[in-house]
Amino acid sequence: MTTIKRSILLLISSLFVIVINPYTSFAYKKNFSLSSVASFPSTINELKDRWFFCDKCLNSTRCSSDDTEQCKTITLPDRNEALNLAVGSANSEAVYFLVNTVRADINSPMGEYKETPLIVASYYGTQKHQKIASFLISHGANINATAVPPIDTALITAIWKKNTEFAKLLLRNGADASVTVSGKKDGYVCKYAIQKKQAVIIPYIPDCCSIVKQDPNWIRETGYLCP
Repeated sequence: MTTIKRSILLLISSLFVIVINPYTSFAYKKNFSLSSVASFPSTINELKDRWFFCDKCLNSTRCSSDDTEQCKTITLPDRNEALNLAVGSANSEAVYFLVNTVRADINSPMGEYKETPLIVASYYGTQKHQKIASFLISHGANINATAVPPIDTALITAIWKKNTEFAKLLLRNGADASVTVSGKKDGYVCKYAIQKKQAVIIPYIPDCCSIVKQDPNWIRETGYLCP
């Protein structure tokens, strides 16, 4: 074998090792972020690949110091934002992966209004978001968490957005209808539902029908659904 051929083979061999070595950053150097791929079901494999790469880096001495540092400063802090984005886009597989495997904080407040993943789900309120909400609640989501005004609790958000089925789900799972950003106020959610003319949800709010019956105007607008 000539010297040139031997050199070419050695070069190809070294490149092949770089590509398949799970500890190299060759394929990942461009982006260590989880949130940039958390919203799209089509990029679920990329989300998993980035996490598993960093998981290996953080638990191995074979990973470069630069990769390890980026995993610590980008991937780990980014996982909570990734969860909120996955919830917002109803990317269920990403939500399950980020909670079960990545261990994202299920109650982490994110964004301008410091919304938890459950509050984000309540804003959209679709059937997919309801299933995600049930998963979040079963895994320890604080059902009474509050955000920054004008956003309030998940329950208030669901009523505001007319997501009645989502509001029912929250109430079935023990949402407190008196919780507000500034503390507890009796009848708070009930009066909000009356104000928003959300008659359908009123019978499901504890003691709300008795509050409705105190005012003839409320009875005319919403009381017909009360027993």
